[in-house]
Amino acid sequence: MLKSLITLFVFLLGFQAFSQEMPQPEEDKPIYFEQPKSNFKENLHYGGNVWLGFFGSLYADLSPMAGYELNESGTVAGLGATFIYQGRYDANGKGVAMVGPRIFIRQPIWRSFFAHAEYEIMNAPISQFYSFDRDQTITGDIPRAWEGSPLVGLGMYQGGNRQQAGSFISIMYNVGHSYGKGFVSPQGLGGSDSPLVLRLGFFF
Repeated sequence: MLKSLITLFVFLLGFQAFSQEMPQPEEDKPIYFEQPKSNFKENLHYGGNVWLGFFGSLYADLSPMAGYELNESGTVAGLGATFIYQGRYDANGKGVAMVGPRIFIRQPIWRSFFAHAEYEIMNAPISQFYSFDRDQTITGDIPRAWEGSPLVGLGMYQGGNRQQAGSFISIMYNVGHSYGKGFVSPQGLGGSDSPLVLRLGFFF
């Protein structure tokens, strides 16, 4: 009898050990490794500058931009494009389109304020650049050219925190003005050849 009990006990121990070594069903398996979720979408920002006016003639600026947040301090770098249409005041004049790409970097600095720097390349009539000689007389259609220049400036979001989201207003300084190069923005502040540029837009 004792031998039978010992044999049964040993059998039960062996069965228990065997059952623990058997693979568990798929749904009961513990998850040891979980693939990290991509935060690409969370770090992606988009928006642009928007300006539409009818000050004697149609003026439109639709300039989209998309950037990626590089670090925890909120630095965003990205690409953009500028599409500007400017009409003429006189009925016989023809409107002109000005286009070009740009790269930018944006950094929050305090609350809703941010610093912004970019390099802009524009294709426009030569009269729309600082390098154009204003005393020069051109007959017929004005030739077009490509020219680029860096811009730096400050801006402010509508909110009161460091989140890069919402509408914004910024004032940029065209560094190209200092050495006679770069695009003369129709949104210049303080005169037609002013290096200061006002921008309105949104960024999310």
